[in-house]
Amino acid sequence: MLGPDGAGKSSVIRGLMDKWKFQQRTVKMRHLNPRYVAQFRGQQEVIVVDPHGKQPRGAFLSIVKIVVWLFEEWYFTLFHENQRMLIICDRYYHDLLVDPLRYRFGAPRWTASLIGKMMPHPRLWILLDAPAEVLQARKQEVRPEETARQCQAYREFIRTRRHYSIVDASQPLDKVIADAQQAITAVVAEVDDHRA
Repeated sequence: MLGPDGAGKSSVIRGLMDKWKFQQRTVKMRHLNPRYVAQFRGQQEVIVVDPHGKQPRGAFLSIVKIVVWLFEEWYFTLFHENQRMLIICDRYYHDLLVDPLRYRFGAPRWTASLIGKMMPHPRLWILLDAPAEVLQARKQEVRPEETARQCQAYREFIRTRRHYSIVDASQPLDKVIADAQQAITAVVAEVDDHRA
């Protein structure tokens, strides 16, 4: 689940989990955070209120972080995520390509793109899209011109994915959740048919 600040990712994911939890499928939400890096440093999950408030890390530390991130994603994909589990990610690694400053990424962009090609890829990418002015009315964590830039960057990125859905996040929340659920249901049905 991708989208700029104010798109409603957390609210939509919570709504989706409520709709799926009564079905014969385990539903899990994951936040974008390299687990072992955070645990090693003793970090707790915090709400980000100033995503561009800190300076980027150096190139070496930035590359180390995304390489560790790569191994973590493959480890959990291969050993901790079963076939019947529906995992909904609140952002994903490739979010770093749109907004590297949020992740304090200070290495060359091509290194992040290279690691991104090796990451496990979701079966479906969902972009919660809305006009920049709508997003700014909900959250002002970044400047209006940065919100507009991210909106365009997300649209360009999502269209490079094989399976994606763009959901109008300016709609009422119930409608946004319903549209996202419809897109997920179609992919789940396709996967179940393939296994059968």
